[in-house]
Amino acid sequence: MAKTDTNVRSLENALRILDCFTREKPNLSLVEIADRVDLYPSTASRLISTMEAMGYMKRNADSLQYSLGYKLATLGAVCLSTEDIRSISHPFLVSLRNRYNESVGVYVLNKTQRICIDCVPSTQPLHRVIEVGTQMSMTRGASSKVLLAYLPEKESAAILADDPFITTEQLEEVRQKGYAISFNEREQSLCSIAAPIFDSHQKIKAALFISGPVFRIPEEKGKEIALRLIDTAKEISIELGYS
Repeated sequence: MAKTDTNVRSLENALRILDCFTREKPNLSLVEIADRVDLYPSTASRLISTMEAMGYMKRNADSLQYSLGYKLATLGAVCLSTEDIRSISHPFLVSLRNRYNESVGVYVLNKTQRICIDCVPSTQPLHRVIEVGTQMSMTRGASSKVLLAYLPEKESAAILADDPFITTEQLEEVRQKGYAISFNEREQSLCSIAAPIFDSHQKIKAALFISGPVFRIPEEKGKEIALRLIDTAKEISIELGYS
C-alpha cells in the first residue's frame, strides 16, 4: 500500500476513534475502542497515543479509560463562535458589497494569525480575491491593526515582537478613529479598510473589512466607507450581544 494511502487510512481510523465517544459513553477502555472501530488493540493504541500527545484525547490514570481531550472542546468553541458571527454578519457583507461593489469580509484572530471566515467578492473584473480559510500574519494590513488595537497590550506586543511594522501609536490612532486603513501594506495598489466587531463581553471578536484597488478608493471615498464600516460593525456587534 502506498504511503499516502496508509496516511489516509490512519486519519480515517483516528476520526473513527473520536466518533466512538458519545454522551452516553464518554469514557472507553482501549479494548472497547479497538472493538468499536474493528482495529487490533496495538494499532488503536498507537493512534490514541498520538492523539493523546496532541490534546485530542486523555486517559484517566486510575481507571485507564480514555475520553475526549481539551483540544476538541477548544475547536468546538471556535466552530460555534465563528458560525454565529458568519450567520449574523453575512447579510451585512452582502449589503456593503452591493453598495460599493468591492470585496467585503470578516477576519477573526487565530492565535498569531488572522483567518478569513467569510467574504463576499466584488463583481468587478478587477477585484481582491480572498478565500474563506485564508490565514495571514497579524503584522500587516487594516484588519490586523483593528484586531491588535483592541487586544490586551501584552498580547498585541507579543505578536508584534518579531515584526514591529505596526506601532503602538498606530494602534492608539485606530482606537481613537474606530477604524483602520492601509495602502499597499500587503499587496501593491491595494487599499483595505477595517472596523472592529465586539462580542457580548465587550471584547474584540472580529474585523469587518472592505478591500479593493487604490484607484477605486480615493481618500474621500475611503473616509465615507470607513464611517459606513463603523456603523455596520456596530450593528453586527449588537446582534452578537454587545452593548
